[in-house]
Amino acid sequence: MINFANAQYIFLLLLIPLFFVLYGIRRRMRRRRIARMGDPALVNGLMPSVSRSKGWVRLSLFSAAFFFFVIGLMRPQIGARLKEQEKSGAEIVIALDVSNSMLAEDYSPNRLERAKFAISNLVDRLRDDRIGLVIFAGSSFVQLPITADYVSAKIFLNSISPESIPVQGTAIGDAINTSIRSFSTQSEGSRAIILITDGENHEDDPVAAARQAAEMGIKVFCIGVGSPEGEPIPYQGALLKDRQGNIVVSKLDEETLKEIATAGDGIYVRAGNSEFGLNPIIDEIRSLQDEHFKSVVFEEFDEQYMYFFAIALFFLVLEMLIGERRIGRKFFTTSLVLFLTVFAANAQPDKKDVRRGNRDFRRESYAKADIDYRKALLKDSLSVAANYNLANTLYRQGNFDGAAPFYGKLADSVDLGKHYSDYNYNVGNLALEQKDYAKAVEAYKNALRRNPSDMDAKENLAYAQKMLKNQQNQQNQQNQQNQQDKQDQQDKQDQQNQQNQQDRQNQQQDQQNQQDRQNSQGQQPDISPQAAQQMLQAIQAKEEETQEKVKKEKAKALKEKEKEKNW
Repeated sequence: MINFANAQYIFLLLLIPLFFVLYGIRRRMRRRRIARMGDPALVNGLMPSVSRSKGWVRLSLFSAAFFFFVIGLMRPQIGARLKEQEKSGAEIVIALDVSNSMLAEDYSPNRLERAKFAISNLVDRLRDDRIGLVIFAGSSFVQLPITADYVSAKIFLNSISPESIPVQGTAIGDAINTSIRSFSTQSEGSRAIILITDGENHEDDPVAAARQAAEMGIKVFCIGVGSPEGEPIPYQGALLKDRQGNIVVSKLDEETLKEIATAGDGIYVRAGNSEFGLNPIIDEIRSLQDEHFKSVVFEEFDEQYMYFFAIALFFLVLEMLIGERRIGRKFFTTSLVLFLTVFAANAQPDKKDVRRGNRDFRRESYAKADIDYRKALLKDSLSVAANYNLANTLYRQGNFDGAAPFYGKLADSVDLGKHYSDYNYNVGNLALEQKDYAKAVEAYKNALRRNPSDMDAKENLAYAQKMLKNQQNQQNQQNQQNQQDKQDQQDKQDQQNQQNQQDRQNQQQDQQNQQDRQNSQGQQPDISPQAAQQMLQAIQAKEEETQEKVKKEKAKALKEKEKEKNW
């Protein structure tokens, strides 16, 4: 496919017929002048070397040169920005346990981070497969729909934490059912679920869910994370405790996971510190029947204008060699075209380095592409192509902080053209990595305004909106908690003031009693009305204190909406 970057220059080709018309008029006027001077046949006889066709030949050569020169000005480019390719591979959904028990440190640094590292390495190995990601605790949801965009998969993976699921616990069966619904095809033998968990199921029947998956042609593989002897769970600077105040010890339930793998027609692997267990499972998945699907890949254009300028120069030189008495004019014309050619080639000094960087980018030599694009920016710091491609290179390398300023330079650029949608899509992914969900939502919306059919942008927009809502809810909850803490502190201060006041009253009462004893001179006194009043006030204060404790316990019970086992 050929694309023209400056297609507006095509109107210059309309001058070519005008050349022939003007040349014809000139020759006719020349014949008239000769006729006024004498007999045309006699004049022609005096110039036997003059060819009537030579002028038309030279004009044709000049027109051909002009034609190729205009094509060069239009900047023809080879390649397609979006290319649909037929590929084959399996669909893999990874169901990752993100409950609090995955914070246990029997792996370095903990179970969850070790699992995320292993999944990241798996993504780097994938080529023709598509991958999806489901996270679960007390409930489950699709973190990443089935996609071949491995860069986005790693970005979504990095944002996972126990806070990603609002309800704690472990519901393995629900995670398997959610994974089943997330597949995009219905063909047999090409789909697999990789379940990564410690196996402590508190909610449902995962074996039945795995059996249902197997009946649908979906294999369920299990990776057990943890140790049979168990490990305590670090939580908010301490160790997680159950409702009775006992320290929770999370243990690997291998028996349950083996039953799930057997019911799901898969295999069970216990994760190790060096070999996490994904390699044997991937080898097993490779034996599955490959599923054919279409994947959209990005390709850069390759500039071709210099070849057309060379062809134009060739025709000009050939036209000059045919012969022309007024060599000065021809030399001037040729020099002018050469100057325009050199000017057009050098008008964008970064193009050579950008093209070299594009070749390195396609070969996934991102370090070399980084250098090439930076060389281009040294020549033209405002180059849209160099800034955009360098940002994409850093983005592919995982250097998101480095990519951000280069994307930022293009925020108000009008030269992005067809790349505008891709630019905003990448900006959205970058904002997701930085957990700036509001910016991500806006970027995905901008991408969809230009390309409403971009399914990846739609899916990422839905995820960003969900995360933004969760972030806002967490912020509101934090604000409410801060207000509650302030109120508790104020109540505590009020209670302390009341206690101080009570102590002062008791002290005054003691002094009064001592004075009464001295006045009675050893006689047994009766209880005075003031003493009785003080005793009554003390009993009422104690009762109010008891009622306050009961209210706080009730409020605490209402706030605790998590499941009985929140790990």
